[in-house]
Amino acid sequence: MAYSHSPTERKYTIVGIDPGTTIGVAIIDLEGKPIEVFSSKNYSCSDVIESIISHGNPLIVASDVTPTPSMVKRISRIFSSPVHELDESLSTEEKVALTKGEGYEYKNVHERDALAACVNAFKRYKKKFLQVQRKTPAAVDVEEVKALVVKGVSISAAINRLIRAKEEKEEKKRVMKEEKSEKEEQKGGEGGVSENELRLRRIIKGKDEKIEMMKDLMTALKTELEKKESEIKNLRSKLDFVRSARRREIEETEEISWRDNEIERLRAEVKARDKENAELKTIIEELKGKKAVEVKGGKRIKVLPAFSRNAILDMERKYGIKKGDVIFLEDGSGGGASTAELLAKKGVVAVIYGKELSHFAAEKFFEFGVPAFSDKDMPSLFLKKESNGRGDFAFVDHQLLNRKIDEWRKKRERGEDKILFSL
Repeated sequence: MAYSHSPTERKYTIVGIDPGTTIGVAIIDLEGKPIEVFSSKNYSCSDVIESIISHGNPLIVASDVTPTPSMVKRISRIFSSPVHELDESLSTEEKVALTKGEGYEYKNVHERDALAACVNAFKRYKKKFLQVQRKTPAAVDVEEVKALVVKGVSISAAINRLIRAKEEKEEKKRVMKEEKSEKEEQKGGEGGVSENELRLRRIIKGKDEKIEMMKDLMTALKTELEKKESEIKNLRSKLDFVRSARRREIEETEEISWRDNEIERLRAEVKARDKENAELKTIIEELKGKKAVEVKGGKRIKVLPAFSRNAILDMERKYGIKKGDVIFLEDGSGGGASTAELLAKKGVVAVIYGKELSHFAAEKFFEFGVPAFSDKDMPSLFLKKESNGRGDFAFVDHQLLNRKIDEWRKKRERGEDKILFSL
């Protein structure tokens, strides 16, 4: 919202900014009077800066929230103007109250918030500004005193500084005027400067001032850009470091996980080996006779709980099956020709079986010359397991077994029976 305000020279201003998708900007003078209030969705930061410059020199930059938005801080740095910091954000009620009266007008909440920000900043310095007006001599620019006070200079020091500056300026002007008069006298009667020329000089002076302001702004923007580029470089360096550290952390985690799994696997393997070693130790002790149960007149034979390939291989792993062994099959019904052949090729001298023996198994034993006897043909008194309950060994009457084997072989030689299940 535009206000009729046409200063003859650039004045100091207080600027309120409400950044966001829609930017709100409000500008008031050091007496709290509105200069300009507007908002736009299409305004960039540079557009805002240009608009601020066109209405005067921003002495204070303000926001209605805390922490101060980055855009507000950036603009304050560009103009080297202090930010009006808040202890806490302004409430809606406070903003409405601040923008009532005094000729303040706005079209939307963005303009209201920006206007409330600069009015709130003005109220903070209002008493100090009134003191400045009372104490400042008529010959001293009140606004310049206010500007120095805002920057932390005391009122008296500010007045003295400006008086000295004015005296120096007047002295300089006097010298320049004298030099000019001398030059005009040397021209010898040339006509004076026309009104049109004076107007052009004023325009040029105004343009020169604006050019200087733009140069200062450009320098400030370049400094800001260099600072941002340095920050970006530092952030990229930090990001690379974090990524590298994270990558190493992931690799270490994967390595630890792999090692933990490997440790668990090895522990399980050691446990299995320990169990196997314990079994083998027991077997060795049994084979050495340390735990064997002796039966008078009995032959110690190995017991297969099942007539299967796995059972045969398991017995061979535990105790070994060597030539001359006698094997007792607790249940002979489970095996066939291939199972019988596997056992026969181990060199067993005889097989005793419980329950039934298949025709194919019996035929294969006969083919390999291995007599197979039913446990019914062996007196139960002489067929017993060891008392330790393991069931891997049993005892059979040695003499009876030898006699049965001899009889079986003689009958086989005579060809009396092709397959002998029992004698």
